[in-house]
Amino acid sequence: MADYEMLEVVKVSETKNGQYRITLKKKIVNEFNIKGGDYLVFMRNDKGEVVIKKLQLKDMKLD
Repeated sequence: MADYEMLEVVKVSETKNGQYRITLKKKIVNEFNIKGGDYLVFMRNDKGEVVIKKLQLKDMKLD
């Protein structure tokens, strides 16, 4: 099993309209240079692990 560094634990909240929110703590925002309006992509690797990636403009396919 790979070694991991735990960065933070966050709580998922449910809104009144049935949507869910994850609040990122300042430590995570600073560590990954996340800004308001950024997009985070949740992916699953071949081991079933969830990987979160900050979407970059260069990653977008524009038609």
